[in-house]
Amino acid sequence: MKILITTDFYLPAITGVSTVVVNEMAMLPVLGHEVRLLTIGDKRFSYYRDGVYHMKASRIKLYVDSYMTFSYKDRLLQDILDWKPDLIHSNNEFFSMGYAKRLQAALHIPLLHTCHTDFTRYDEMQRIRHTLWDTLMAAIVKRRVSRCDLLISPSFAHKAMLERYRISKPIEVLPSGIDLKRFGVGIAKELRSKIRGDFGFGPEHVVLISVCRLASEKRVNRTIDAFFLLSLLEDSARLLIVGGGPKLESLKQQVKDFGLEDRVVFTGPVPSESIHHFYQASDVFVSSSIRESQGLGFVEAMASGLPVILCEDGSLGFSIEESGCGFLYHDERGFVTILSSLISNPADIKHMGERARTESERFNLDRWASSLSSLCCRLQAEFSLKVGDQSNQRGHDEQS
Repeated sequence: MKILITTDFYLPAITGVSTVVVNEMAMLPVLGHEVRLLTIGDKRFSYYRDGVYHMKASRIKLYVDSYMTFSYKDRLLQDILDWKPDLIHSNNEFFSMGYAKRLQAALHIPLLHTCHTDFTRYDEMQRIRHTLWDTLMAAIVKRRVSRCDLLISPSFAHKAMLERYRISKPIEVLPSGIDLKRFGVGIAKELRSKIRGDFGFGPEHVVLISVCRLASEKRVNRTIDAFFLLSLLEDSARLLIVGGGPKLESLKQQVKDFGLEDRVVFTGPVPSESIHHFYQASDVFVSSSIRESQGLGFVEAMASGLPVILCEDGSLGFSIEESGCGFLYHDERGFVTILSSLISNPADIKHMGERARTESERFNLDRWASSLSSLCCRLQAEFSLKVGDQSNQRGHDEQS
């Protein structure tokens, strides 16, 4: 089957969406599908390279690390029409979906859409005006997905949001898969010591790691607030913040204001192929996000053998506390209490890390790819049958 994937976010941007899309591009061809990708490029012209259509970017940008486009009559669209995909799988509700809808209408093919984002609490100001924001996003998202034939939700918590939006489209829950192999393979002690040493961390330090896009909804500022209190009690605690984003500079200033420059290190954006080294050079994963639709970073950390200390685990579909691979905290006091206990008991960190690695297998990439492939084949078959029935009915009506 020929499948066209559309997305607003793609490499070199490292986001949950781009990670899923990269995995899909790699895995579906293994299962016999021919796959191409349509995304928004980072240049002021459009081009096609290595199976990817890069649509020209607008000069207007919402964030420093993402792009928009208003070029909906692009010459590359004809190339896609000539290729004649059998199905379109869209991954964002906004700019690239405009292309997906136009191509769907022109080719008369099914449109599958994965809803990656939980819009209910996407920004600090929107949380204050929660009811108004939720109502607005419900109307927007419902309209954007109105022409989709099937929706994929990465978790039951996320599906509940879509149902609250009164979206009547059929919804399948399919947690996003991750290539766990490189995360599960430990690195040599020498390399681990070198990575830690490069950041100024010694063997006596307990390194907490946060890996995410540095944007408001990730609430990394809350992690820094909580770490400041922890640092007053635990001299060995260190914090490694991995990732880039629009809040990078303000977070660096927050660390400077707290006087934590010798305890908190920012890596900035890092290549996806080396991210597992940072996990494996650390001891505990921490996050203050409360609205993860997928929690890919959580799973990567678990596969790397790290206990996970989170504000919520609804995106994972199971309880990290009941499974023994982490703890939930609700405020700075809880954060400090949990981490102080773990720092005092290194054996607990090791045991919880082993449990976390076992639980991460729920998100095996091969299993996810097989399920996604089955969904695509089923949707395409159902759509073809529906079109055939409609054609037969029209012929019957004409004869009558």
